[in-house]
Amino acid sequence: MKISPSQSWRLKNTLYSLMLGICKKCGNVFYPYQGICGKCGSVDVEKVKAKGTGTLLEYTVLYQTRDGFEKQVPIVIGLIRLDEGVDIVAPLTDVEVNEIKEGVRVEAVLRRLRSDSVNGLIQYGIKFRVIDNAGYN
Repeated sequence: MKISPSQSWRLKNTLYSLMLGICKKCGNVFYPYQGICGKCGSVDVEKVKAKGTGTLLEYTVLYQTRDGFEKQVPIVIGLIRLDEGVDIVAPLTDVEVNEIKEGVRVEAVLRRLRSDSVNGLIQYGIKFRVIDNAGYN
């Protein structure tokens, strides 16, 4: 998905941080933030920035990808349970495929996703890196 500079600016809170929704009626916590609770339908939803830390539950490794991402292969995608209790799917960074293990602690980091060579716009986004490699070989 290509994003223009103006779209990137308007979406900066969504693209560059983990904003959760917490329903004040039923207590449901969800990501990404939206103004209505998917569980009970209430619009009394608070927007909260996640701490950005969690645990890697599962992961998979991609060796095939879309055009423009060939230099990033292999790509590790993880199922992460944030400390707030929400499960999200996100790419991992700064990790060797043969060293990754389920159960490690991870943190959200801002990383370059790609650059638009035509306009020179660099697109950033959230990835996760290992912060506690206890148990790694």
